[in-house]
Amino acid sequence: LPRRGCSSRRSATESNSPQKRACRRRRLPPGSRRHAQLSGTAHRQGREACTRRREQREQDSCTGSDMSKPRTARRQRSGTHRAAVPARTGRKAWLIAAVAASLSIAGTVIVADRDPRPTSAPTPDTASIGSSEASASVVPETAAPQGEIARRPRLSPAPSVPATTPPVVPERGPGTFRTARAAERPTAGKTTYRVEVERGLPFDVDEVGSFVEATLADDRSWAAKHALSRVDGESDLRIVIASPATADSLCAPLDTGGRLSCRNGSDVVINGWRWQYGADSYGGQLESYRRYVVNHETGHALGYGHVGCPARGELAPVMLQQTKGLGGCVANPWPARVDLVGH
Repeated sequence: LPRRGCSSRRSATESNSPQKRACRRRRLPPGSRRHAQLSGTAHRQGREACTRRREQREQDSCTGSDMSKPRTARRQRSGTHRAAVPARTGRKAWLIAAVAASLSIAGTVIVADRDPRPTSAPTPDTASIGSSEASASVVPETAAPQGEIARRPRLSPAPSVPATTPPVVPERGPGTFRTARAAERPTAGKTTYRVEVERGLPFDVDEVGSFVEATLADDRSWAAKHALSRVDGESDLRIVIASPATADSLCAPLDTGGRLSCRNGSDVVINGWRWQYGADSYGGQLESYRRYVVNHETGHALGYGHVGCPARGELAPVMLQQTKGLGGCVANPWPARVDLVGH
């Protein structure tokens, strides 16, 4: 030890320190009792100081303190006895640091739970569930806020379906026809008819045949008094859908002007333009108009002539020329309602 450590000018308290006792021990006779006591005490206190320094280093390694500093720095600050004070102080500092860390974590949770950042206003795509305000809980940025429905990604608009344009009816056809197929039925005592469609028109011949047959077989139609049967061979009547020019040719000498239908002999001629577009008197009710024109022209073939409107607001007779107008009556496609009443 340095010689100045044994100076007599130190205080009485410092003269009893282990360093001073060690200094004095060197002046005592080696075999004296006092020499032995001081030797044992200094040895024990030195071991305790080493133990405390080892514990201090272990604690410093746990708390992340810098261990690269040389040990001589601590030895220069104090002697063997004073080394115990930093050990006790280190344990207290470690406890204080642990408590402070716990408090800081708790404070972080409290602050996070009371996040003062404003929440975004609700939009049509996001709605609050069970509350008028969105929850402010801290969640990962990739997750939807608690208490809110996640914003849906914008969907691309559904492809627009182009409006179907009505098929075009040519003004003039080839003058040849296709015949609708018909089931074999007994025809004895019945008026037979076949259904034909001019080639080149945008109508399926079998569909037209089924429609005409369903119309004439309805109890509201001429079937209420007349027995009719559809065939696909020789027949009493021939019901055809023709282009305007072909209809004018088949109806001659009647003047149909390319827009009207007719009955000429055994031919029931329906203008293809009217079959496609109907008439203003039916206000866009194309199916009802088609039933009317079939019943009207077939009625001529069965012997019924034109009639007028009986009274304003009443049902129009089927034999009224409803394609040209209603004369104050209400459109009606069925003869059994008016024409066959009293027959």
